[in-house]
Amino acid sequence: MSEFAKLAQDFVEATSLLVGQRTINIMDQKGIIIASTEKHRIGDFHQGAAEVLETGKPVLIKKEDLPHYPGTKEGYNMPIFLNDEIIGVVGIFGCEEEVQSIANLLRVYVTQSFSQLQMTQKQNLEAELRNQLLRLLLFGGESQKEMITKLCGMLNLQMEFPIRIILLYERARERNMKHLLDYSQLIQNLIWKNVLDRRRDVFGIQNADYVILLGGGEQQEMQKRLDKLLHEIETEGVWNAAVSSPCRNLEEISAGMREVSVLRNRKGGTIQNLEEHACRMQYLLGSLTVQEGARTVVSMLRRLEDQHGGNQAEQLLRTARVYYECGGSVAKAAEQLNLHKNTLLYRMKQLYQTLKLEQDTAFVREFFIRMLLEYRNMPAGGKSPDGME
Repeated sequence: MSEFAKLAQDFVEATSLLVGQRTINIMDQKGIIIASTEKHRIGDFHQGAAEVLETGKPVLIKKEDLPHYPGTKEGYNMPIFLNDEIIGVVGIFGCEEEVQSIANLLRVYVTQSFSQLQMTQKQNLEAELRNQLLRLLLFGGESQKEMITKLCGMLNLQMEFPIRIILLYERARERNMKHLLDYSQLIQNLIWKNVLDRRRDVFGIQNADYVILLGGGEQQEMQKRLDKLLHEIETEGVWNAAVSSPCRNLEEISAGMREVSVLRNRKGGTIQNLEEHACRMQYLLGSLTVQEGARTVVSMLRRLEDQHGGNQAEQLLRTARVYYECGGSVAKAAEQLNLHKNTLLYRMKQLYQTLKLEQDTAFVREFFIRMLLEYRNMPAGGKSPDGME
């Protein structure tokens, strides 16, 4: 049984209950019954349906007409139109007086149902094509340019560089499949609000997260669209977002995806945007820590924990983090931590002494301590094996 026939069968069985469990048949464009409440009739030829297909008009079969319509029953048979084309016939059993009032309603109902089915299938096809295009853009690059161009044509989509990659993911740690439905609803809302544009933006699911490739245009317009998108995400109060630096060609898209993947695995807040200097600095520090500074950072962390123990080491690092977040203001940091200013200064001095940074400049101290903080901000799977604990 085809998928269409299966859906038609589900339809007739559900609809029969609404019309007093009367017999309902659906015939295809050849007049063959493909769905029926009398399942033994599926596959039979229906003469009344053939007449409907030929004339485009409803056919009423009365009891006295049955000899002219072998294998049929009395009732109404009506064309199913979709986009001004007959795609089939629906028939309902009963004498004229019994079914005349509901026959036209049934025709409208079945037409709307199949129209909705066609729309759903079209949307599912578009979503699949967009996901395929997204995968090629993220991981195929220049080598898949021909296929990318073909898919863009099928979707009537014109990509404009530079492109920003936005990775959306749940704030909650525990993941479930419901969030994929929530993503779809969010995307629809963004389209309705003209935040996303089907003609130049690519969006879809990748590894159970939602990825948006926000198309370019004039710099001012691009920034306005991005700001509006991030505002909508923050308003939802459910999602986090990581934003890549601008990708100026196909080759840079895969690099942009790596950027947002790294940001996704950090504890960096609701919105992490690489166009913001603070976020860019943390990203670069994290990359440096993993690629070149892993042994140095691990050595510093061991020294800190060996001398002060795990809890106090954590306390010292938290104090340093708030101190730097407050721009080096002792007063602001002490107020935020609910400490006396002298206590804060003492903790920072302990940190400098333990890490042997006392004789260094303020820049050097902050550089190494920020590397340490960035290391602590990474998931275990994102740390380089070299020099790891």
